Amino acid sequence: MRTREKNYKDYGITPEEVRRIKEYCQNATMEDRITLLQCAISSAPGIEIEIYESLVGNVGYDRLSKLRNIPLKKDDFYGYQRKTLDEYMHLMIMLGRWKG
Repeated sequence: MRTREKNYKDYGITPEEVRRIKEYCQNATMEDRITLLQCAISSAPGIEIEIYESLVGNVGYDRLSKLRNIPLKKDDFYGYQRKTLDEYMHLMIMLGRWKG
């Protein structure tokens, strides 16, 4: 299955977990933000900064694309954002910093 077609359910993430992890990203410590950026680099090379800014600043694709050129369509962007959040959540669980 292509990344753009995967939804949170495919990653095993519930809607409540999505809300919580996005909120966590917006209020994360510097150490956790660095971890998030590393996950974005791993999951979405080339658009890692845009994915990171979107998650930390709660900025959507439309608003972000007005500020800078994003070389992907909206569905691809959000597909990579979902992939990044999945990797981030699993890594935070492994590090003992996420209580799911």
